[in-house]
Amino acid sequence: MSKQDLRTNIIYILMVIIVILLIVIKKIDDKNKPDVDTSEVPVEKVEEDDSDDQSPEISTPVYKGTIGLIIDDFGYRNDNISDGFLNLNAKLTYAVIPGHEHSKSFSEKAVDKNFEVIIHMPLENIFSTKGEEEFVLMTSMVSDTIQKRVNKAFNQIPVAIGMNNHQGSKGSADEHIMENIGKVIKEKSLFFVDSRTTVNTIAESTMEKMGIPTARRNVFLDNEADVSKITAQMILLSQVAEKKGFAIGIGHVKPITLEVLQKQIPVLEKKGFKFDFVSNLLH
Repeated sequence: MSKQDLRTNIIYILMVIIVILLIVIKKIDDKNKPDVDTSEVPVEKVEEDDSDDQSPEISTPVYKGTIGLIIDDFGYRNDNISDGFLNLNAKLTYAVIPGHEHSKSFSEKAVDKNFEVIIHMPLENIFSTKGEEEFVLMTSMVSDTIQKRVNKAFNQIPVAIGMNNHQGSKGSADEHIMENIGKVIKEKSLFFVDSRTTVNTIAESTMEKMGIPTARRNVFLDNEADVSKITAQMILLSQVAEKKGFAIGIGHVKPITLEVLQKQIPVLEKKGFKFDFVSNLLH
């Protein structure tokens, strides 16, 4: 064998050995690798909730003014109408005429229902003056009689915290009557609201002069028994409140007035008006 042939054989053998070694090394390496699961890993699908589970945002209306409402003439009746006024959801002031069958009982129910009660004091009219003979204040009376009658009214309705005048186109313009009312009101630390049943009234100015908390009526609601006209008066009252900051309206214990208030109080509150007791609107 030649030298050349021997070298070729050695190279061939070495190549075989190298191949065998590579195969052995790969097998050893494959054994040492961790098992890997190449199957697709399921991914949990998160479903989007398209429903709007958040409560709608309720915007607070911009404050426009305060309305004080006095409802006159309670005491005559005890029925579904007077009860209807006790179910109104607002801070209202109820003016009760002394001397009637339901004056005391209604005033107590009103206070129990968290309403404010005042005396609706009968005063002399220019023309005829009828009713409440034991309580009405006449210009011909002496001071002692006037003061006794005012005290008697508060004794009959002790929950009352103030007073306004019932009728009184003559009495509210009379200095003698108004000063004697003022003396009793001041002794009791109460207040007087001028219903303004005449342009000649001196009720508010007399109370101011005597240092007694007072206020005046701005709008009468129900001089005409018509839903559209009472509604228009409520709108007028709200306009005065918006312009001046507050306004006082006077209505009466009538079915039609109750009907309008049931609708208009929520409407005006949504527009930004606040209803409050007249005791909070004094000067």
